[in-house]
Amino acid sequence: MKRVSDTGLRPRILWIKPILPYPPNQGTKVVTFGLLQALQKEYDITVLARLLDRREETLAKELERWCARVVPVLAPNRKSIVHRVFFKAYYGLKSILFRRSLKSLYDCPGAFVRAAERLAPERYDLVVIEYWQLHRLSRLFPPRAVALFTHDIDMQVNRDLSLLERNLFRKIAAVRRWLLERREELRAYKHAKTVFALTEQDKRAVQHIAGSSCRVEVVPFGVDIARFSPPGPERNAGEVLFLGAMSAAFNRDALAFFVTKIYPLLGGIEGLSITIVGGSLPDDLASFARNREVEVVGNVSDIRPFLHRAACMIVPLRYGGGLRIRILEAMAAELPVICTTPAIAGMPFEAGRDYLLADSPEEFAERIGAFMRDPVVGPALAGNAKERLIEHYSKEAQELRVKTLFKSIIDSA
Repeated sequence: MKRVSDTGLRPRILWIKPILPYPPNQGTKVVTFGLLQALQKEYDITVLARLLDRREETLAKELERWCARVVPVLAPNRKSIVHRVFFKAYYGLKSILFRRSLKSLYDCPGAFVRAAERLAPERYDLVVIEYWQLHRLSRLFPPRAVALFTHDIDMQVNRDLSLLERNLFRKIAAVRRWLLERREELRAYKHAKTVFALTEQDKRAVQHIAGSSCRVEVVPFGVDIARFSPPGPERNAGEVLFLGAMSAAFNRDALAFFVTKIYPLLGGIEGLSITIVGGSLPDDLASFARNREVEVVGNVSDIRPFLHRAACMIVPLRYGGGLRIRILEAMAAELPVICTTPAIAGMPFEAGRDYLLADSPEEFAERIGAFMRDPVVGPALAGNAKERLIEHYSKEAQELRVKTLFKSIIDSA
């Protein structure tokens, strides 16, 4: 049987994602939406996505402006409170009996599998499956036509979390999750013929796991630099920005690290203010918001005003993987960045030239103090970072590289 592209029609891509990649208001959605935009003119793209709320049905329709079709599947556990209770018990028991991770059970439920089965006969030139927990769907399609897209290497992230956890019960849970998910993630990479990663570091990790039979490519990512460029040079001289979705464990850990270890060392800095964007504070950190110099904004639809007004952004991640979109957006906004080694790993920026590196609380305090004392430090870093950003992550460069990569993958399938 001929492939669709052999008939003279535009090549067809099926894109499968465990959440709807719209609106592009968080890292994983930003990445996918940018790729859809880059490919929309030359490919007919069908998006199969799990919805977490009935209200997302309208957003799924809006996404069709950038692709041929969106096939939404409402997550079974999100239909009602009764469904949530039932599936929590059901998936918990299934995880224990069959040694399946909760991540794969929740993100790839039966309804999602059945939707993929209905789409499989349509014959796609390329099927992009995001995240290892959906890898069971790959059996529905010709192996050469499937690309597994990993945003980070979860087994490394989970390992680091289990090592950092100090509470005994949470540590046991973290170790169990690490071992359970590791088994499934290893299987996903070892059975994949093609894997997309976001950084060279993750590419090398997948190559080490999967071996020479797997083609691993770094998917180009682009930032709409003009959209994030600041309207003027004015910034709040003492404002330090923390930006990160509180739904992510690594962001909650990073905030706890800042609140308990770094913030107590900043008492001597005059005019200091802290802005936290990305959701409500975890219960054990809620009292931090009562400090008069602290502003907790919560979730916002547009982060640009905060990127434009702060003096610097801190990213005190102690573990994590993949590409830190917030760092790229801050650099596009000419906002100086202070971050840890895990936060910047795999990205082509130079410490001391494009950003300031800080791994200990003392280093963070010293770097933040440097911004406050010397008004020249920030603009110099921001200017250098933006030059490097344009070279590696501009949206224009991304579009050309993405089209070249996807044509190569489809032609070799």
